Amino acid sequence: MKRFKYYTKERIIRGLTWYYHRTVLLNPLRAIPELRGMLRWADGVRYGHNALWHQAAAENLFFGVQYVTESSVDGDVAEFGCATGRTAKVLSAGMKAMRSPKSLHLFDSFEGLPPSTSKEDLENEHVKSGVWGPGTCWGVSQERLKGICRRFLPEDRIKIYPGWYSQTLSKIPAETKFSLVHMDCDLYLSAFEVLDYLFKFKHLAEGAMLLFDDWDCNRASNNHGERKAWADVYCKYQIQSSDLGGYGWAGHKFIVHSYSTAK
Repeated sequence: MKRFKYYTKERIIRGLTWYYHRTVLLNPLRAIPELRGMLRWADGVRYGHNALWHQAAAENLFFGVQYVTESSVDGDVAEFGCATGRTAKVLSAGMKAMRSPKSLHLFDSFEGLPPSTSKEDLENEHVKSGVWGPGTCWGVSQERLKGICRRFLPEDRIKIYPGWYSQTLSKIPAETKFSLVHMDCDLYLSAFEVLDYLFKFKHLAEGAMLLFDDWDCNRASNNHGERKAWADVYCKYQIQSSDLGGYGWAGHKFIVHSYSTAK
C-alpha cells in the first residue's frame, strides 16, 4: 500500500491542472481564431497539435468513402494498419452516413510494428531512431476495434484479419474487390507486401482510391516507406493512375484506373 500514498490528492490535482494548462489553455492552436473554430475541445485535449492532422485525415477518408459510393466504384473498403481504431471509426461512420452496403476489411497485427529486416527499412530514419521499432504503433485490441466499428456497421460487414500481412493477405476471398484502401503500413516491406498482393491478385477495382497515411514520413524520401513501395509496385504492374495530391502533412492519395499482370 505504500506506493499508493505517493499519489496524494494534492499531487493529482496539481497534475491535472498542469495537463489542462499544457493541452488546452497553452495550446498554441487555441490562440489562432481561424484554427480554434476547427478544433473540438475534446480533440485539442487528447491530440494537441496533432488534432489538425487527424482532422485532415478524417475528412479525406470520409470524402473517399463518398467518392466510391457516389461514383459507383465496385468493391469493399479496406484498411491496412488500424492502430487506435481512429481511422477505422471514420471509415465505418462514413459508410453508414452514405448508406453504403459495402463491407469493411481491417488488417492489423495487434502487436505493433514488426522488426525491420529490409535494407529500405533499416536505413529508414524513423526505424533508426526507434520511433518505428518492434512493437511500436500498437493500438487497441481486436475486440475493441470491432466494438468501435459496430457502432456504425452490422457485425457481419466488419471483417477483421489479425496477424502479420504475410499470414493474412491470403485469407482475402479470391472474388473480393476493393474500392477504397487506406494504407497505414509505415514500413516499406509491409506496404510492398500489401500493394504487391492486391495488384497481383487483382483485388483493386477500376477507379479504386488508395490513401497513404505515412507518405511524407522520413523526410519525404523516395527511397523509404510507402513512397518506395508504391514506386516499385507502380512499375511492376504498369499502373495507370491519377495523382490526387497530398493532405495533412503526411498523407497522399491516388485513383487507380488500370494495371496489368506483373511480368
